[in-house]
Amino acid sequence: MYSNNQCGNICHRVDTCALSGAATFVAGIPGAEVLVNGPLWCYFYALRNLEHAKYDMGERFHDCQPDNNAIVYGTEKFLTATLQRLLDSGRKPSLLLVESSCSLSLIGDDLAGIVRKMDLPYPFVTMDCGGLVGGFAEGYTKAALAVIDKFAKEQEQVEPEQKGVNLLGLNDFYYNGVADRKELCCLLEKAGYKINAVPGGGSSLEELQQLGKAQLNIVCNEELGLKIAQHLEKRFGTPYLVAGLPYGLQGTQKWLRKINEVLPCSHLQVVLDECEQQAERLNALGNDYRGLWGSIWFDKVVIAANGTQALCMGQAVRNEWADMGELIVICQHDVQNTYCHMADEVLLAGRDAIKIEGILQNVEDVLLLGSSSEASTLRRRGARFTSCTIAYPAAEEVLLTETPFVGIRGAAHMLQKLWNVYIRSVLDKQVSK
Repeated sequence: MYSNNQCGNICHRVDTCALSGAATFVAGIPGAEVLVNGPLWCYFYALRNLEHAKYDMGERFHDCQPDNNAIVYGTEKFLTATLQRLLDSGRKPSLLLVESSCSLSLIGDDLAGIVRKMDLPYPFVTMDCGGLVGGFAEGYTKAALAVIDKFAKEQEQVEPEQKGVNLLGLNDFYYNGVADRKELCCLLEKAGYKINAVPGGGSSLEELQQLGKAQLNIVCNEELGLKIAQHLEKRFGTPYLVAGLPYGLQGTQKWLRKINEVLPCSHLQVVLDECEQQAERLNALGNDYRGLWGSIWFDKVVIAANGTQALCMGQAVRNEWADMGELIVICQHDVQNTYCHMADEVLLAGRDAIKIEGILQNVEDVLLLGSSSEASTLRRRGARFTSCTIAYPAAEEVLLTETPFVGIRGAAHMLQKLWNVYIRSVLDKQVSK
């Protein structure tokens, strides 16, 4: 999972374990709940990540708190007691995930058998899903496949006239994930597509049962959605397209055209025209700001985020939003780079940790698009930089509204953020003189 036998320096690799990833997929289903069969440390670690996006996750996220003897004697009595407590409380989740952490996965308890004996009045799925499985993306994928295998209906009637699509790999627990998911759905619906389901991103269990009805599966975040798409193709014969994320107006137009080539829609031009109108507006406003402050320029731009996000963001930043001397993209997941051909260097966190450390040690006049982890590293080393938060952990900026980073509205939002950090950097230089 990490290079050089390290447990992972959070300043160089922003990832969480498979237990967290599995929990986020299920927590993205309305009314679903999660029960962790593991120590409180694992529970609170995962809960902290879940609470970033949904403040009430503590009410839907439970732990059976096995003691040290469980390593020898098993966890059945702790699981049974916790499940009984949930039954007595009258809770009726739409779906319950019961997952074991790393250490308790080694015991070999029959989770499904233990839960089945409780005769729960609601659906459930069980799995071993600690860090031994891998990182966040591996856990997310494992939970998705488990839910799909158990609940998706075998025979579904595809309705060609509806242009139904599933959006795969979207995660409400990524930074600003809810707003981005809503913007993508809005774009596709305006173009004439019907959103059949968004697994792990707001679709109910009933909607997930209808996954086979879609004509096309659109993979947005490749690290989360590609294996799901491949699984659905084998099971239902549904073709898939690895589309990435549409940052910027040119990126949005390219994204929509790419989908339209595979599954033609009825109102593509409506959305393309809206992109052009937004571009004209932003260009006019930009001319005003350029007259006062000059063009947005940074000697170096460093983007550090989830794999697909980092690459797609890198393409938009250099192609549409800013001028720069050098662009470095740091991916937290290993994905195929079919998204960004304008980066000077693409690095993989963990594998390229030493090189990344060198880059973060020698920077001046840098724009960082990343998380608080990279920002704290630069700050400790006394680097002169400005930053925009685009990934968790996020202690540098407050996010209270649902304004997307992707799509037509997202293009204006991101350009606004970049202008503001650029103006701030110019003022800081003037003060330092």
